[in-house]
This record gives sequence, structure tokens and C-alpha cells, in this order.
Amino acid sequence: MILEIQNLTAGYKSGPSILHDVNFCLHENEIVTIIGPNGAGKSTVLKSIFGLTNVRKGNVTHGSRDITDLPTDGIIRSGIAFVAQGDNVFPDLTVQENLEMGAFIRTSRKEVQEKQEEVFHFFPSLKKYRSQKSALLSGGERQMLALGMALMLSPEILLLDEPSIGLAPKIINEVFEKIQKIKSTGTSILMVEQNAIKALEISDRGYVLELGKNALEGTGKELLKNPKVGELYLGKKQKLEEGK
Repeated sequence: MILEIQNLTAGYKSGPSILHDVNFCLHENEIVTIIGPNGAGKSTVLKSIFGLTNVRKGNVTHGSRDITDLPTDGIIRSGIAFVAQGDNVFPDLTVQENLEMGAFIRTSRKEVQEKQEEVFHFFPSLKKYRSQKSALLSGGERQMLALGMALMLSPEILLLDEPSIGLAPKIINEVFEKIQKIKSTGTSILMVEQNAIKALEISDRGYVLELGKNALEGTGKELLKNPKVGELYLGKKQKLEEGK
């Protein structure tokens, strides 16, 4: 097991707890997706792993190491990267400069340059825009750049918060293809995603969160076929066969 969340209760500053005794795990070379209604606490799970919430009970373990109380930079150095929802690139910096920012803990200029070329090979559409400010990129290109910034650190675990949000269907397909390709390189992925069908189709396992608590779990295929999941989270009028 590469990541484990045990009995996690967490919230923000002095506000109420959003998560209540939540339990998740992530194995090596696995994609796991968290789904659920708005306000269920899905993004709070990722932020709690990344040191961005007030954890009031429970712990987060990366491998054999308890990282619950590590600062965010320590979590990054441990091998975990986070692609946040929405504004996740620096609009006034060029594509190349954004990638350099993603590699901020690397001390070798040669390593940064080599990793940049790997990212450009992984995302060919970004290479032709390397000297262009990211504000001029399309939404899909910005999301690819955000993924590229995370990959600059060769993370062991990648946390993705709504990677398809606001994107056109064709671009969504491309993003999910890239996520599968990232997994094939050996990076384990924990993802929050409203597009439940697309996400579960490529996931090894999934969890359903309700009101900050564990509700259901299973393989991606099992959750796609689950009548409750189909009715509540995949759309009442959609046929579950669409998720096969």
C-alpha cells in the first residue's frame, strides 16, 4: 500500500469538520477515483493529504511514513504532487517558466532541462508554445501544462482535483488518456472527478463519499454497475450500460 488514510476527521481553520472518520487507500500503480455529490468533502480529502487542512483526528501514511503533520513542501519532497482544480498555472509566465516552477525543489539545472524535454515529449502540443505565456493557452492546454508541472518532480503519487472541469468533451477524452499514460509510467493516482462515468471507466477502484463519510467502495466496474451509484451520481436518465 502506497498511501493510506485512517479515521480522518478534518476541516478548515476553526470551522466545522468536513470529513468524519474517512478511510481510503491507494496501491502502487493504481488509479483510484473519489466521487459523490457536491459538498461531500471530496476535494478536502486531497487537500488533507497535501497538508492544506486542519486534521483533527486520524492520520495519513505514505508508505511506512506518517505524513499527517508534515508541511506541504515536506509532502512534495516525499514524492506527492497535487494538481488543483481551476487556476493551477501561472498565467503571466511562459509554458517553460511554468514547468521550471513545477520543478522548484530540483537543484540541478541539467535535471530540470532533461525533465522539461520529457514533459514536452509527453505533451507534444505544449512544446510549440514553450515561449508563450500560459494565459494564451486553451483550457485543455492549461490543464496539460498543470499536469506537466506536477510531472516535473517525477512524483510517486499524483493527486488530481477535477481534471476535466470546464473542458470540451474531446479534450476531456484526451485528458483521461494522458492520466492513463501517467499511470503506465509507474505513478499512482488519486483523483476527484465529477465526470463519474469517464473517471470510473479508467479507475482500478473507486470510493463514494457522502456528507464527509465513506458511503461505498469497489472496483471501477462494480461502481459503474451499482444501481445506487447509477441513480445518484451517474444521472437518473443514463443507462448504466454506458459505463461498461
